[in-house]
Amino acid sequence: MSEQPLVPPPETTPNWVAGVRRRMVFYLLAAILLALLAGALTFTYLEQLRAQAVPTAMVTVAQVDVEPGTVIDEGMVAQQPVPEGLIPAGALRDPSQVIGHVALQPVVANQVFLKSMLSGYQEGALSAKLPDGRYAMVLPASWLVSPVPALAPGDRIDLVAYLKGDPPREAGVIVTAVQILSVAGQEREVDQLTLAVELEEAIKILYARINGFALLPLLRPQGAGP
Repeated sequence: MSEQPLVPPPETTPNWVAGVRRRMVFYLLAAILLALLAGALTFTYLEQLRAQAVPTAMVTVAQVDVEPGTVIDEGMVAQQPVPEGLIPAGALRDPSQVIGHVALQPVVANQVFLKSMLSGYQEGALSAKLPDGRYAMVLPASWLVSPVPALAPGDRIDLVAYLKGDPPREAGVIVTAVQILSVAGQEREVDQLTLAVELEEAIKILYARINGFALLPLLRPQGAGP
């Protein structure tokens, strides 16, 4: 009788190498998840420490450059957090305090809106409301040959000068786009206008007055160029 070749018995225990490989994948994923969680918790903790260390407050800033005489609308403003120690005096916190007011001076993008920059706020000296390089001049309504239109701070006017007896073609505009800083008197009986003028413009108005020229104020449309 021939001998049968010996056949090894079937393996009944799991392969420990394959088990270790499967566990390695699990451990690796767990380590990655724990690292991400630790990073998120650390970031949150540091943000909380930063907020506690530097108190901030919301202020209203310009989203775009704003020219003098512009009526501020919603698209021109935004809110940003600023460290409380860096907020300037007179800063406006809420957009509702800015929207609808007229810019009295240039405002650049990301600049904080101050009360002195806008019409409707009487705080601060008049000189703070003057655009760069301009002077404040009072124009009495008695110098004008017609009633003053319904004006408001931020409006701009042209002044036409005419000397009685000269042909109409001699009449001409002596100053243009002069900004109104304030209006004194009643709505239909204005006593005087406070204007922001350059020195040369003030001299032209004074010369016309001294030499007997009639002055006619013309209100410029909103958004008209200089």
